[in-house]
Amino acid sequence: MREINRRKYSALLILITVSTVLFSILGHYWNLRYYKGENRYTFSSPPLATAMRGIHDRLYAADLSSLNTDYAVDNLTVLSTSVRSDLADPAAQTPLADVLASLSGQAANAAIQQEEAQTYAFETATDDYFADACFIGDSRTVGISQYAGIDNATFLCKTSLSIFDYDKPKITYENAKMSVHDVLSQQQFAKIYLMVGINECGTGTPESFYENYRDVVLDIRKLQPDALIFIQANLYVTKQKSDESDSITNENIAARNALIATLANEKDIFYIDINESSLCSDGALVSDYTWDQVHVKAQYYTIWKDFLLEHAIFKTDQEA
Repeated sequence: MREINRRKYSALLILITVSTVLFSILGHYWNLRYYKGENRYTFSSPPLATAMRGIHDRLYAADLSSLNTDYAVDNLTVLSTSVRSDLADPAAQTPLADVLASLSGQAANAAIQQEEAQTYAFETATDDYFADACFIGDSRTVGISQYAGIDNATFLCKTSLSIFDYDKPKITYENAKMSVHDVLSQQQFAKIYLMVGINECGTGTPESFYENYRDVVLDIRKLQPDALIFIQANLYVTKQKSDESDSITNENIAARNALIATLANEKDIFYIDINESSLCSDGALVSDYTWDQVHVKAQYYTIWKDFLLEHAIFKTDQEA
């Protein structure tokens, strides 16, 4: 009898040890991907605590769904997560210029020069404004590429693309699978339009989304030093979709938009809120303009294009 009990206790001890190791590895991975702090190796909690937090946030479901790179947002499994009510005040977020200023050497000097540069206001442009532009985004940007009537821009977009896919080879560019990072490393653009976020609504928190988004903007700024960066707000969904969903809600979208908006400096990084266009009303996507409560009908993407053209930035050749 004692021998049997000893074996049971040994098996239980092995199970606990293996589980602890596996959860620590999982927590470390989620720390790197979702909950990283000021730098890649600074975290807000130890791996085991992060694993418990990640299970609560259902990050495992997000990781499993990300294995399928071709899913559409209307087919997404709604992930249960709570939008934190104690969101940091956007005014208290670290400005992008301050982050840049913390870097050494040339980057720090560039940040100082940027602070001294003048700010710019939006003006109206014509269609040729997009000739040297690059659009980065998910299925909604795919819609822009197909239906908005923008035929002279470069589109690095794919259904289901998320901020976490920035350095993954998920974009087909010049007949090759590449990451957005790799394309931006090889070709320079005068304007970069970035809009992702709907696929991340069920993953982590608004703060963890913001941290990853900020890192991507910093990398784009480094790879494209002369480009204007336009951060596009994530488009709202319809009121019905928002009311029925646990995570893809307009409250969640608005919380994330408020954070990424703080990255704009009105000098070379600008925030454009598409939710201020006629596509939306009373804080929601107009139901008549969408076929699935999330995506815009083909004939209404011209509203999106016109709104972007009304939010153009012009610099003289000397200033550029």
